[in-house]
Amino acid sequence: MTSTTIEPARERGEHRPPHPAAPGAAPVPLRAVGHSYPHLARAIPHRRYWWRPVVAVAVAGTAYLIMNLQLMVPLLLLGVIWPAFAPSDELMDPLNAMDQLLGLGSLALLLPAVLVGTLAGYGRAGIAHSVLGRFRWGLLGRAAIVVAPVYVLINLVANLVLERGAVVLPALSASALIAWGLTLLLVPLQAAGEEYAFRALPMQALGTWLRWPIIGILVPVPLFVMGHGYSWLGQVDIAVFALAMGALAWKTGGIEIPVLLHVANNWTLFAIAPLIPGLIEQGEVSVTGFLQAIIPMLLLTAGIWWWFSRREHLGLWEPFRAREPLR
Repeated sequence: MTSTTIEPARERGEHRPPHPAAPGAAPVPLRAVGHSYPHLARAIPHRRYWWRPVVAVAVAGTAYLIMNLQLMVPLLLLGVIWPAFAPSDELMDPLNAMDQLLGLGSLALLLPAVLVGTLAGYGRAGIAHSVLGRFRWGLLGRAAIVVAPVYVLINLVANLVLERGAVVLPALSASALIAWGLTLLLVPLQAAGEEYAFRALPMQALGTWLRWPIIGILVPVPLFVMGHGYSWLGQVDIAVFALAMGALAWKTGGIEIPVLLHVANNWTLFAIAPLIPGLIEQGEVSVTGFLQAIIPMLLLTAGIWWWFSRREHLGLWEPFRAREPLR
């Protein structure tokens, strides 16, 4: 389809060269165009495909393990040598800087690990971002105009009102401010790392082998759920969230919108965690908490789905595809 406006068409990559390539010119980097996000690796002109997802996953896992050891071992040794820098037992104290470095920092390393694995497996790290081979900051910014205020209202304001009896003002020590600052810095990287590891990497690995993108959406869900320690009601919310983010990645042709929703949710919760003890601890989830989490997420998912379909002139169940070779 051809967009009737200039800006969406530019983001979609629909501008084709006015003339065919001259004889002897370098071949275009993709064998074909029109691939959806899970199948994007098929568009890269390699003669053999079956082993490339194996390489991508193996290298990503190895890179993550190595980077984690490089992060955790020095920090844990520092805590042993100087007890003032020791982490808490559950790594969930929002006022403990070491907790934030070990807990959030280790998850943030998923992001570079997936990019390294994708580069090793497919020769293109950019396909993990989107069908355009890059991270579409413009798309994220437009969606954030609606998404960010919703999560500020639901997570930040609503929790401060509903939990006003539990609100405490911690002492503004240097260590507490450092921990809070690290949290605000690391949460976006942590949320993005999880999206790349549980959405981008498995969707494109399975999409290299299989025609049905639903498989790449469903398979990572149990792994994502097992990474959380909530009660069964909370795990239902986690599973639905994983399904919705996978579907949005397929629909929008990239990981930007899932990253935005994940970051907006986590950042607003971690931002007020020092004021409400136990807010970010994983455990029993009430019906109120379940509804407060799942309803806004589903409404935003449906709204973005409809808005993106209209913006890109797509059918409701039509995914966004590449329209020109990746650069």
